[in-house]
Amino acid sequence: MSTVVKLKPRAETIAAPETAAQRRVRLGSRGLAWLFTGLLTLSTAILVAALVTILFYKGELVRIGPDNCYIGEGPPNSVAFGSLPLPHRLIYCLVGIVRATPIIMLFWSLRALFHLYAGGRVFSPENGRSFSRIGGWLCAYALSPFACHLFLSATGYEIDKNWAHMASLQAFVLGLLVFVIGQVMQVGREIEEDREAFV
Repeated sequence: MSTVVKLKPRAETIAAPETAAQRRVRLGSRGLAWLFTGLLTLSTAILVAALVTILFYKGELVRIGPDNCYIGEGPPNSVAFGSLPLPHRLIYCLVGIVRATPIIMLFWSLRALFHLYAGGRVFSPENGRSFSRIGGWLCAYALSPFACHLFLSATGYEIDKNWAHMASLQAFVLGLLVFVIGQVMQVGREIEEDREAFV
């Protein structure tokens, strides 16, 4: 005589109906993913435009001084980028890339995170990794002015000496916090997976 045992399907194979809160998160995340896509595109376009201007623009309307860069009229102690020798302009292109890359990658990482949320993946391992990447790029954004200052001081090409800002310190602390949150999320997910492995 045979015995038939009916087993319940695993909980994760059962598609639970979407709640109103989950729908709000999904739709809001989709909007934020589009927002960060737009900011990513805009940041990349600004970087490309800045590099082209630094390299090829010969006029007087784009200037750099000890305190800032200027579009239009600048103070008497500023100089036009077009008047700088090519090696000097190439160095500032490199500085522009180093300063802009963390911003671009930050928007890329935020876009990826909210794509996960929009797809209904809220506590997956990839969410924790995305948080850690966002924290890392925030820290890189905070440290890039100091790194560029050291590089320009060593080469003797530094003109804009106004690199130290409280916002950089705030971004660095926030980046560390976000990075640690990402690590905690990953550890929490590993603990949950270990617990699910026991029957």
